[in-house]
Order: sequence, then structure tokens, then C-alpha cells
Amino acid sequence: MSLLDALRSRQRVKTRDIWNTEKFDSAAFAVSVAFPGYEKTPTLSLDEVISRLESGVERWNFDDIKIGDVALAIKAAFSRQVKISNCVRDFLRGELDVTTNPVFLQALCEVYLEFWERGAAETAWIAKVVQDQARSLPPNWVRCFRALPDLLNPATAPELIAMRMVAEKDAFQWLLSHGIAAPHSGELMRLSHIAWLDALPEPKTVEQVQNISAWMLPVGRPPLEGEPAAKCVEKLLQPWLKVKPDSDVQTTLLDSLVQTYGDPRNQRAEFWPLVSLPHRRVVIRWLAGQSMDALLSIITQSTLNHMWPPRHSFWKGLYDKGLIDEAWVALSPSARADAEAMFQKTGDPVYTMTSKQVARTRKDTCLLIMRIGRYTVLEGSHSYRLHVFHSTDQAAPELYEDEYDAEALTLEVGHRDTCTHDAYGQWMRWAEQRLLR
Repeated sequence: MSLLDALRSRQRVKTRDIWNTEKFDSAAFAVSVAFPGYEKTPTLSLDEVISRLESGVERWNFDDIKIGDVALAIKAAFSRQVKISNCVRDFLRGELDVTTNPVFLQALCEVYLEFWERGAAETAWIAKVVQDQARSLPPNWVRCFRALPDLLNPATAPELIAMRMVAEKDAFQWLLSHGIAAPHSGELMRLSHIAWLDALPEPKTVEQVQNISAWMLPVGRPPLEGEPAAKCVEKLLQPWLKVKPDSDVQTTLLDSLVQTYGDPRNQRAEFWPLVSLPHRRVVIRWLAGQSMDALLSIITQSTLNHMWPPRHSFWKGLYDKGLIDEAWVALSPSARADAEAMFQKTGDPVYTMTSKQVARTRKDTCLLIMRIGRYTVLEGSHSYRLHVFHSTDQAAPELYEDEYDAEALTLEVGHRDTCTHDAYGQWMRWAEQRLLR
């Protein structure tokens, strides 16, 4: 007897053991990351599969129907995104009520998480099928539903899962460990995400901030994006709409948000408008203070100019009183080079959050543009005069432009909206009278 014959003659061993598929799940995810956009493609298009299945149901002949085709039809039918004839839908429902085929049940479980709908009869029916056919589920779903039976509650699954998520320091990894392969995907997880945010206390400590950040920035996975990410940002910033956080909390928040989603002042225009304006202004206000401090460091490094420290002290004092809403920096060529060197040395992205100052006759001038109430303030290094514009003035510079020409922005000497910096501090009193009246 050959080895092949011997193997064929052996009695098959049946087991209900639940296999640990974590290594396989990790390997599959690694493949999907390495080859984004590549998926198993059926030999037939979806329309062809549905048409062939309709014909098979009518003739009650399924010789040319593959298991994978039926699984594809199950996902199409119960996702409610493709129109399926009643005869095919009824056939699939009848098969799923009694099937023990793990491929069909795999497709049904995926549909359940992806298209869960509160109060929908179909959602309740799928939950019942999964429970009735629990012994025939693929091992990964057996493990998942055993660990998280609340998933199969067709009425309150998101809230029940969210309450368990609240107790975890890393909700994303916790869900992964219990068999949810994509915690950021699908309607059931989206609703759980919303319920989780609502149930969390206001994040006022570094640890509470990090708990939410762990969900937004899961290790080894892409960051959360779109509306769900915007809701997380709002949750993180909600405590600070009217008060200032401790420096360690502010630093943790700014570092995480800016590194992941960019500067809300001039980057990621597809993302930041999803965050409500009051919450977005919190980040912009914090970045204004960072920009002002960065400018002092850059000018000190670049020019050793003695004129800037008193100006920085004055404007930073107004900022600390909550009077400066926004601030932006435009650097001269030499200052840009110093800022780049400082970024390379420190890794602090604040040194890259600048524009170019391109005037030919004032090559060494750096500019600080601020919004203070209804005014736009233009301040500059060296002997550049202070300018205060009403924000409706067409001559007022816009914040966050790529380039500024200091000479083109300069008003004539003696203009009522400008003031020369003097050694006795009269310019500070002039500025306060104009801005704070």
C-alpha cells in the first residue's frame, strides 16, 4: 500500500476544538498592508453570480454554482446595497436557517458586523441564525462570540460593547484580542465607537488622553480617519474650550494631533473641517503660543537681534491673558535655514509650521501675523514697524499664506495704523489702546 493510499484509508478525525488563529490573522493583515488594494477576485462578476444563482433557483439546478459564489451572494443580499430578487433572497434565507457550511456562516457574520441596524428585522434574524448555528461557525467567530456575546444583541449591542470598552486602557487591542479583526470598520463598530466616546469621562489627564489616542492610533494599524476621528478630537478637546490644561496634557494632545492630522491652520483641509469650529480653535490657539515661542528661538538663533525679546514678551503676555486667537510666522531665508536645523535637532514640528518672507529689500525680516479680536496685527523683527489693521481692511494680510512680502505689506510712514518701536515702550501703550479699547 502506498503512502497516499494509507492516508486515504485513515478515518477522518472530527473535532470541535477552537483553534487559535491569531498568528494567521496577523499574517493575513500583514499581507493586506504589504499589498494594499489586492483582494481575491471571483471568476464571475457580482451581477453574473446573482444571475446564475437566480437561474439555478428557478431550475433548482446548482451544478455550476460554487460555494464562493453563494457566499458572495449572501454578502450582497444582506448588505442591502445590491438589489436581489425575492426568490434568491428567500432561497438564501432558507439555506442559512439550516446550513452548517462555515463559508456561508463566515459571510453572514461579516455582514452582521458591517451592516448592523438597530431595530431591523434582518439584523435580528441574522443574530438568531448565528446563535442557532453556533456549533458550525468558523473558529474565529466562535472565539469572538464566546468572548463578546453582547455583539448578538440586535437592539443594544453598541452600548453593551461600549460599556466594556470603557473599562479597557486600550479598547482597540482588547477588541482585537477577542476576535474583532477590524475594530475601526463596520456599522456595529462605528456605533460602538460613538457610544464609547459618550460613556467616557472628560479626558483631563494624560492617561485619559492616551486611552483615546490608543483607539485613534492603534499600534501596527492605520490611524482612525474621517468623522470618527473628528469625534475623538472633539472629545479630547471638550474640557479645554474655556480653560487651559496643564502643560503636560496640552503637550501630549498637540504632539499627537498635529503629528497625525497635521496643522489645522493650513494642512489636511479634508479632515480638520470635520472638527467643530470651537474645538478646532482650541488647537489653533495653542499652536499660536507655540509659534510665538518658536519665533523667539529662531530669531535669537538667526540674528542675535536685541529688539525681539521685548516684543515677544509683550505679545506673549497678551496671549497668556487669552487675547490672541491666532498667530502665524513668516521667516526670512536665513531664519528658515536655522528653523530647519532646529527641527532636525529637536524633531519638534513647530519649526516647520511657518511661511516664507520673500521681500527683496528686507531679506532679514521675520514676520509675526496675529488675530486679536477684530484686528489683524503685523509685527516684524529688526526695525519693522508695528501694523494694526481692522480685519475687514483689504490691506490686512491673511493668515496662513505660503509667502509674505514684508515690503509690499508695509504702510507709509506716519500712517495711523502703524507705530514705530521706541526704546521707552510707547509702542506698547499705543498697541494696547488700539487693540483693547
